[in-house]
Amino acid sequence: METEKKPVSNTEVAKKAILVGCNNYPYPITKLKGCHNDAYNMHNTLIKRFHFDPKRILVMVDTPGSKNMPTAANIIKQLEKMIEDADEGDRLFFYFSGHGMPLCDNGESKQAIVTCDRNLITCMDFRYCVSRLPEKATFTIMADSCFSGGLIDEEPVQVGLPYIVPHNETCGGENTPKMIPYESYMANLSSTTGLNDPDIGAHLIQLFGSEVSIMFQQSTGQNPLPIMKADQGILLSGGEPSEKTVDEPADKNGPAGGAFTKAIVAILKGHPAPITNKKLVIMARGILGNKKDNPQHPCLYCSSKNADAIFLRKASHGRAEIGETSEDRVLED
Repeated sequence: METEKKPVSNTEVAKKAILVGCNNYPYPITKLKGCHNDAYNMHNTLIKRFHFDPKRILVMVDTPGSKNMPTAANIIKQLEKMIEDADEGDRLFFYFSGHGMPLCDNGESKQAIVTCDRNLITCMDFRYCVSRLPEKATFTIMADSCFSGGLIDEEPVQVGLPYIVPHNETCGGENTPKMIPYESYMANLSSTTGLNDPDIGAHLIQLFGSEVSIMFQQSTGQNPLPIMKADQGILLSGGEPSEKTVDEPADKNGPAGGAFTKAIVAILKGHPAPITNKKLVIMARGILGNKKDNPQHPCLYCSSKNADAIFLRKASHGRAEIGETSEDRVLED
């Protein structure tokens, strides 16, 4: 069987990653248990499997006193820096494990991730990031959160069929859905801002000012729409745009963690040969979609060319990848 070998060259292709795990959401948002573990699982996978330099991986988890607290402002700041510093052919990776939420913008369904301070980073923010990539650089996003399908706005779907979630579908057992109901989120914002306004943007702007998503800034004329163009964005989502994902509790098989992240890590460990984005998502879809309780249907959003590209190993235009190894991080119980 062909195995993935670390290339050798005098010139390095930059591979950089930002890994985010949000567990400790403020009341009344449901706290999660496995998102920090998910981030560290991906950290270990990037180093051992894909030879990322640990110095080029930023882990952001919401532990008390964290130097890199995953607020929306901090995450956007790090994303912008990663993109601004990128060169032609570089490979960038953003991973998120935490709550997600559906939105509506001018009658269109949109998606967002919820950061530890209750602020939102929306599909339009990720579209803006992708649209600013240097030539031939790629930006892979992996989202283990509810409603994460479509998290790069307007990105074409390559794996994923329309899937309508039954209205009575809930998470079984001790699994926790990685979602915040829109009505509950709005009620919480209203109790904080004191505004009687159905516009979610009005509440977020009052709370976070210029740190709100570009989706809400454009409604006030602060920022233009992100540039739409052919891009190198790649999204692996834990489910369909209308689907819940789950945070599984610790059990005899291991510590708490997201079902999607566990599936991806297990596939990569059991599949040492290079694997395409499309095959990786199809395999994860096969594992999670057949579960009796809480089935999930991971999706892939990207160009058809990137669907057939090797996961995190796109052609490097003569610049090889050089990385280091690292000891495993200790996962939380």
